Amino acid sequence: MSKSNWTVGEAYKPSEEKRAELRETMKVWDFDDEFAWKDNTPWWLRSLQVVGFVAAGIGLAVCIRYSILVLFLL
Repeated sequence: MSKSNWTVGEAYKPSEEKRAELRETMKVWDFDDEFAWKDNTPWWLRSLQVVGFVAAGIGLAVCIRYSILVLFLL
């Protein structure tokens, strides 16, 4: 019997109580949650990602425009 996606997803995101229980029962070596999946990105990274996305879009548009010009001039 297969588990639903919700059940599988919940297994990867245990609550704090469940984490403490898992630490005790499974002797987990990461006691400080150093390698836990959390959003620890700096606040300024989102703006840099937006600027990079816009720059990539402009670069692609310029590249496509000039490639079309070259094709029509041949």
